[in-house]
Amino acid sequence: MTWIDWTIVGLYVASAIGIGAWFTRKASQGTANFFVAGRSLGWFVAGTSIVATTFAADTPVFVSAMSRTEGISANWFWWSVLIGQVATATIFARLWRRSEVITDVEFVQLRYGPGPITKLLRVFKSFFQGVFVNCVVMAAVTLAMVKITTVLLGIQPEHTWIVLLVLGLVGLLYSAMSGLYGVVYTDMVQFSLAMIGSIGLAVLAYIDASSGEGMMAKLAASSDFKPELLEFFPRYDEISWPLFTFIVYIMVLWWASAPGKGYSVQRLLATKSERDAKLAFLWYAFLHYVMRPWPWIVVGILSLIYFPQVEDSEHVFPLMIDHFLPTGLKGIMVAAMLAAFMSTIDTHLNWGASYLVNDVYEPYIKPNATPRHYVWIARFTMVFIMAAAIVATTLIPDILSAFKFIAVFFAGIGTVMIARWFWWRVNARTELASLIATVLLGSIVLVFLQDTEKDLFGLRVLVMAFGVSAIWIPVAFLTSKQPSKAAIAFHNKMQIGGTGWNAISTVPAELTAGIYEWIIVMALLLCILLGTGKLLFHEWLVGGILIGCAGILLVPFLAILRRARIS
Repeated sequence: MTWIDWTIVGLYVASAIGIGAWFTRKASQGTANFFVAGRSLGWFVAGTSIVATTFAADTPVFVSAMSRTEGISANWFWWSVLIGQVATATIFARLWRRSEVITDVEFVQLRYGPGPITKLLRVFKSFFQGVFVNCVVMAAVTLAMVKITTVLLGIQPEHTWIVLLVLGLVGLLYSAMSGLYGVVYTDMVQFSLAMIGSIGLAVLAYIDASSGEGMMAKLAASSDFKPELLEFFPRYDEISWPLFTFIVYIMVLWWASAPGKGYSVQRLLATKSERDAKLAFLWYAFLHYVMRPWPWIVVGILSLIYFPQVEDSEHVFPLMIDHFLPTGLKGIMVAAMLAAFMSTIDTHLNWGASYLVNDVYEPYIKPNATPRHYVWIARFTMVFIMAAAIVATTLIPDILSAFKFIAVFFAGIGTVMIARWFWWRVNARTELASLIATVLLGSIVLVFLQDTEKDLFGLRVLVMAFGVSAIWIPVAFLTSKQPSKAAIAFHNKMQIGGTGWNAISTVPAELTAGIYEWIIVMALLLCILLGTGKLLFHEWLVGGILIGCAGILLVPFLAILRRARIS
């Protein structure tokens, strides 16, 4: 790191604080401004902000490490979520914006109406998602930054914590000043830096590896390289545990992501219109699954050439940065990693505070206070969440374990989260039963299905998804004999229609068109994703066919975009 690199880092930090100061007055006007930016975001800003937040410091670290050790096919752990997130874009995004809630937790009040069960649900989910899940994610991000700064800056781990504390406080400062406004507009800067650095790193490594005897020959000569690392799918000509896990990913894991949740829903709720919400998530899905994956995967695979024996595979991404990037570009990449850290921290602080203030403090502790009062409580709440996250960081063993822990929990409640939009029988007792079943069954799964020589993550997801569904579905039939006033009011507002609402009204369903768009967009993104990878690793025929299929699918996709523009 030279003075030029440090200057780039310093300019980013200064710009983040400046953006925070710029939006302070606007954010202080009330919780709608502080948490959903006054519902003023266009699709480009909202979608880019979502993808910038998912570009946390931990993401390139664990994707490159996973690709290096388990192979390209291991990325189906997160590629499979594309299936659910395209459903979010084509089916649920407009519905979320139509609901006009401030948080996804507030949705339970809209869907189920007031009452003690609704209150219990709202408070429990606020603390679980706003504090517990938040802190696990923030801890994973912090753990990644420890590894990055240790390698790139040459700082000992005990001193790294000082650097991260300062960065975390900067993120806390500007997000507390400007609310979601500051978060989304610093995200724009962060994503630009991150993509320039990641693509630059991958291109330099790819060109260097392709010189001389060629990339494939150099990989084959690496002591840690195995040909199966370049397989895009587990072997399907034999029954194996990786194949079973892959099937669970494709068939089950995405259920929990389909209806949307957390900070991604927060961005949808902050958009100007239903059209902007839909386009924002389509834009996010394109960036997340088409533009970003291959730079990280290429860096992870090619690290086998340059660092064949590494004790901790989660160090390879920063090692490749240090090895390849020249002065200036290294500064951009380090700034991007620091920015990614702050971007995730600021989002989770704002998002977590939105639950505790909007869904606990304002409705149940001190209603009817002034808007500025709630904004100040939100700022103090962010400090509390930050402190809790620092404690959680000491308890996380590694990044991938943290993500798998969260995925197992949400696998249990995924089906009820979808059904509550489309079936009148789902009520507050139903969702509460699914949460209780998730906690109990999840505890049993963690105790009795521990990883030994096999990774049992897929089995845990399967048990949770079907086990919890087997509990909440009978509860729905037993507790909903006829449509409640809350279900009728929800239907009248949302006008979703479909078979599940026929007991109330026969409004034409929006779901049919959404499913058609879901299939088209999903096929298009998968063709580009897999076709690009095949070409990168010299499988010219298959790669060319997939890209050709993507070209054909562009025709119905452009028609979808035209309909979105005029709707």
